[in-house]
Formats: sequence, C-alpha cells, structure tokens
Amino acid sequence: MMNSIYSVISSHFHMLGFRNLTKIQTKALIPVFQKKDTLIIAPTGSGKTESAIIPIFYHLSKSKKTGKIKILYITPLKSLNRDVFNRITKYANTYNLSINIRHGDTPRSVRTNISNNPPDILITTPETLTALLIQKKMLSALSELEWIVIDELHELLNSKRGAQLSLALERLHINSQSNITRIGLSATIKNITESAKFLTGAKRKFLVVIDRLQRLYDIQIKYVEGTINDSAHFIINHLTKIHLNTPVLLFTNTRAEAELLTSVLKEQSKFNIELHHGSLSHVIREETEYALRENKTNIVVCTSSMELGIDIPSVELVIHYGSPRQVLKLIQRIGRSRHGFGSTAKGLIVINNVDDEFESQAIVNSIQSKSLEKQRIHVNALDVLAHNIVGLAIQLDEISEYDAFDILVRAYPFRTITKDNFHEIINLLNYHKLINYNHKLIRKNFRSFKYYFDNLSTIFDVIKFKVFDIINKKIIGTLDQRFVANACDYGNIFVLRGTQWRIINIDEDDSKINVEQFNSKGMTVPYWEGETIPIDY
Repeated sequence: MMNSIYSVISSHFHMLGFRNLTKIQTKALIPVFQKKDTLIIAPTGSGKTESAIIPIFYHLSKSKKTGKIKILYITPLKSLNRDVFNRITKYANTYNLSINIRHGDTPRSVRTNISNNPPDILITTPETLTALLIQKKMLSALSELEWIVIDELHELLNSKRGAQLSLALERLHINSQSNITRIGLSATIKNITESAKFLTGAKRKFLVVIDRLQRLYDIQIKYVEGTINDSAHFIINHLTKIHLNTPVLLFTNTRAEAELLTSVLKEQSKFNIELHHGSLSHVIREETEYALRENKTNIVVCTSSMELGIDIPSVELVIHYGSPRQVLKLIQRIGRSRHGFGSTAKGLIVINNVDDEFESQAIVNSIQSKSLEKQRIHVNALDVLAHNIVGLAIQLDEISEYDAFDILVRAYPFRTITKDNFHEIINLLNYHKLINYNHKLIRKNFRSFKYYFDNLSTIFDVIKFKVFDIINKKIIGTLDQRFVANACDYGNIFVLRGTQWRIINIDEDDSKINVEQFNSKGMTVPYWEGETIPIDY
C-alpha cells in the first residue's frame, strides 16, 4: 500500500517538472498524504514547500469540492505570502484548485470576494487569521478546513505571535467539521521535539521528518575602517570587481540603516538599487519583489522583511552590513543566496567597528560548528490568553468557563495554565466589562469587539503617519509618530526609500504627510520603534 501511494504521488512530482525527488520530499510524501501531523525540517532549497503541498493537493483533488476553504497556509510575513502564492499557484492550477491571499494589505474588494467565494487554498498571516476567527462568513468558509501548513515555524516559536497562533489553531479545530492536519516547515530548529509540540498542541501525536544534510556556507568577513559611506564605497568596488550579473541582497539590521545605506549607495554608484522594509507601502514592496524576480535590479537593500523563505534562484550573493547578531538570522539571510538544492550559500559581512567584527566571527564559527540558538517557547502569555477568551465568546456567542479552559489549554504554550489562573483572567475581563460573565457562561458584549480588534497583533504597535508623494499620487511608506513629532515640519527634508523628500504639509487629522521629491546636501534619516535584535549569550 505504501509503495503504491509513493509511486502515484512521486509520478505527480515528475508531472509537475521535478526530475528527481529530494530526500525530504521522499521522506515526507507518505505521512503528509496520510494526514499525520508532521514537522518537516530540511535545508533551504531542498523543496520543503513542495514536500507538503503536492501530496496535499493530490489528496484534495480526489475529494468532492464543497465551496469551502480546505487548506490554510500560514506564513509570518506578507512578502512570504506573495512568494508562496507565486510559487504554488501553478501546482494549484494543475489540480484545478483555487487559491488566494488574505492579509492586512488585501484590498476590501478581494476580502469580500474571498468571503463570498472561498478559495480551496487561502494563504494568510497569524494576525489576519486571528481577525478571521470572529467573522461569521469566514468561519463558515473555514468550517470544512482539512489542512494547516505553517511555513518558517521557527520564526514564531519564541514570541507572543506564536502564542497567539497556537490558540488560533485550537479555535480553528472547534470550528471545522473535519479533522484538521497540521504541517510545519522549517530549515533551522534546534529544540525539535518542543517545536513539534508547539505545532500540534499539547495532547496530539506528531511525526518529525528531517533531512539532516547540512547546507554549506561560504561566508567572508570584511572590516572596513571608517563610516557607513566608506562601507558603501567598499561594497560598490567589490561588486564592480566581481562582475556579478545577478541581483544582490544587502541586509541591514534596522530600517534606518537600510535607508541611509541606500541613499549613500545611490549617490556613489550607477547601480539600480531598490529598498525593501516593513515601513514602505505594500505597493513599493511588491514592485521591489517583482524587480528582484525579473532580474531588473542590481542591489536590493533590505531588513528582516526579506529574510524568510523568499525563493529567488538568481541571487548569487548576499551581503550583510554590520553584525547579524544571531546565528539563525545569518543562516536565514545568507541562505537566500544560491537558493537551490545542494548549493553552497555565499555571503559577505561588511562591518566598520571591532566589536561587530568579533561578534560576526563568533557567529560564523557557530554556523561551522552547527551551534544554533535554542528558541524557547513563549509560555503563558496572559494578555494573549485573555484576548482569546474574548475571541471565543465572540466566535461562539457564548461558552462555559470550563469549555473555554479545555479548548485553550490544548495549545502547547498554555498547557500549564491552572483553572485558578484562568478564572482570575475571566474575572478581570468581566470587571473591565469586556465580557459578560455569570460565574458559568462567558458572553460577548458591545465592548468585546473593540477590545478584540484593538489587540489583533502582538507586534509592537505605534501610531504611524502615511507619507504621500503628491507628484506621483501614491503612498511611499509610513513614519512613526515620535519621529514625526520630533523631526518633521514644513520644508524639512528626510529620506525614505533611499530618496530625499521635502515636507509640503502634515495632515494630523488623517495622519498623513504630503511630500515632494527633493535633492539637497542635508537630510534626516527616520527612526522606527521596536527594531532591536537580541544577542544570544
């Protein structure tokens, strides 16, 4: 029977253009098809996505269509949503399956269409999933959900985002008439068993499928004495010397560094340079991603917005400005280069202070000795638990305290919460009139919705001002309120997307800054909140 399943599905890999199955595809094919909760771990470029998606698509093609979402594909980043969509749409079309994306940048018309005409496959983010769980139409669309695939699982393990997602998964289970199968994908995980339990929940069985082949990394460290201008000059000379005909990803740790470096590179070179970070508008980011895929740019300066799973085979080299701060960060970022099975990733770290040089060398040594940081699960986040208690009350209209407890403690990060802890949280929510509670049933009230929507994201949140280019009539990106208050006034010049802009006026009521492009010698680089990357001891 196993041989028969393997033979049939492997023939579909060949039909879709795969000459030979990779090791991870060979090992994962049968457990995924058999609907076993599975954590799949393999190096970048080994075909993890296909190892999950193709058996699922084949399985789904054999079942009757019901007009409901059958597969939920969750990624940590909007850019990764788009990359996965571009990558798996051709497979979906082969099996006559419909597919769509839903996240914070999705236009209202597309959201409405997804609600009214649910696709077979929906790609989304953890925050958007949390929002969908209290929308009646979307709950109906998800009522026959069979599969959940979580990409780049490691990125969610040690944060409140992951804790929030773990509770959302349990809420999906009670909403679906089907037995949902969970599949996790990752290239870099140290604490494997704990990560698998995070994926599947505290009481469910799981399988772990691993390709232990370690990807090789060719990483050089170059100390450049001087300022960021000197580092930029070195990068330009280096790229000119090696005559690369493919795009280069240039990572920085912060958006401010990315803006400044882009601005300097544009001044000093004739390279076609693009910028990608989370405070640029989704239109700008999508334009950059398209230019990268189509080989229409020389350098893309980027932050963490490009470090996960973006599959751009044409990238031959990744440069990192400054210390990467973490082994896992460097593996992910340098791993964007030569993104093919069995290839050696190639990277260059450019630093201009001695501390960064020592730190970078320690990180590179850790990669060579296969010593990764252990990502500790973020446990018992009580604010996240409170939010999901309110979410359950909205989702189900009402629920008993004991049923709510039973559902939510199935999530691995909350497995040690006691009934007394749970009861205290409910009493606190009731005291602040965020729910109605009669010592038995938890019910929603009119304040529940505002509290729930105000706290959808656990990501550090600040008030943002949209930056509007009055000449080209489009949003460029956003600036944090604190920067606007401290450094923005009529006529002031700042840099965004590596380009200088002069402020025409500030509309505080609409949280919008109207600007025009302007060239001058003096400029201000914006700063954004919440960008510090911690360093493992």
